[in-house]
Amino acid sequence: MRKLKKSFLEPTYIEMEVKWPIDKKEFLIQHLTEDRSYQDISDDYSIPRPQLSQWWEDGLELRAEIKRANQLFNNRKGTDEFIGFEKLGKRNFYEWFKNQPKNCAYCGIEESKLQELFNADTPTLKTKRGRGKVLELERRDTDSNEYSPKNCVLACYICNNHKSDLISETDHLKYFAPAIKEYLDTKHSKINDNR
Repeated sequence: MRKLKKSFLEPTYIEMEVKWPIDKKEFLIQHLTEDRSYQDISDDYSIPRPQLSQWWEDGLELRAEIKRANQLFNNRKGTDEFIGFEKLGKRNFYEWFKNQPKNCAYCGIEESKLQELFNADTPTLKTKRGRGKVLELERRDTDSNEYSPKNCVLACYICNNHKSDLISETDHLKYFAPAIKEYLDTKHSKINDNR
C-alpha cells in the first residue's frame, strides 16, 4: 500500500492499492534465481526499493523454498550428469522443484513429517551429516546417471540412500518402499503419542 495525500491542503492520507508490473513472487524469483539486484529490478519495473524490501520481509516462506531449490541446483551444477537441469537454468529448476509433490516419490512420507522426525532440537532420527529433514534430488534410473526433469524425483533420505545405484526404481517400490513408509509412520506416531 502506498499512502497518498488527498490534497495539498489536507494533511490526512488515504490508503491506495498500487498495482506493480511484477509481484512479490516474481521479484523473489528474479532476485534469487537470476541474481538480479534490487537496483536492477527497481529500475526495470519502476518499483521503489522500500517496496522490494517489504516483499523480501514478507516472503520468508517463498524465500526458503527458492533457497532449497538453489541448494539442490548448486550442489550438482558443473557436473556432466547434471547438464540436463543446468541447460534449463536455475529459474527453471526452481519451477520444476516447486511443482514436485512434497512427499517421497517412493515411500510417500510427507516432508513435514520428515522435519519432525529429524528435528535438530529433539530428533527421533538422526544422521551423522544432518541429512533427512528435507526431500532430496533422486535419479529414478541410475544407469543413465542423468539428472533431468524426466529422470528425477524428490525422495526421502532413507529411500534415496537405500535405493542408491544398486536397486531399480521398480524393485525399490515393490520390495522396500512400503516397509520404509511403515517404519517412518510408526516413528512419527510415537512423536505424537509423546506430546
